[in-house]
Amino acid sequence: MAKRVLGVGAHPDDLEWYAGATLARLAREGAEITLVICTDGGKGSYAANTDTRQLATQRAVEQRAAANALGAQETVFLGYADGELEANAELKKRLTELYRTYRPELLLAFDPWKRYELHPDHIAAGRAALDARLAAKMPLYYPDWRDRHIDAWAICELWLFNADEPNHWVDVSATLEAQQRALALHRSQTTVWDNAARAWIETTARENGQRIGVQFAEAFRRIVIEGALVVAEGTKL
Repeated sequence: MAKRVLGVGAHPDDLEWYAGATLARLAREGAEITLVICTDGGKGSYAANTDTRQLATQRAVEQRAAANALGAQETVFLGYADGELEANAELKKRLTELYRTYRPELLLAFDPWKRYELHPDHIAAGRAALDARLAAKMPLYYPDWRDRHIDAWAICELWLFNADEPNHWVDVSATLEAQQRALALHRSQTTVWDNAARAWIETTARENGQRIGVQFAEAFRRIVIEGALVVAEGTKL
């Protein structure tokens, strides 16, 4: 089992939505969990008169509470504008520094190749998260960081969520309630987290659970990097 896990989400609540029960299980099994939130979530409201700065502040508070409910040790906010995220050099550099600093063994991120994904922030967060993984392991990227003892680090396993073609299912029968509690803490998102959303979470988890013979499961595209080789393996946990 991975001892250090890092998840990259585009917005507050993304990681809870797509991998919350898995993160709760990993935390219960003793993993150190770090969550990275790329945007401030300031446009996450359907009310036209919303103060975006106040909303961003509220969403950060909610995200910290939700992370605590999952058992995460730390949440890092990158603070990019909601709806304007780009997988550019700056974002990749910041993620590279985080990977080298926290040295995760397992990375959870959006699948940037999902067909018909309509949210550009999700695509950008996934793309940057994977591109930064390469830069993090190559010592000639940002060599001046060695003076700060930020050495190269290779993340050897990826679990991509919101994927079209999952090949890895995690039994979350014991932690689905923790995911739901965490999502309920995002109180500014009540128009999103309602009874219909709760039903969708449970139905999706039940369907995934049937794939591996358990009550509830979450699905990922798992990629294992062995040396210079990439191996996509179908497994269950």
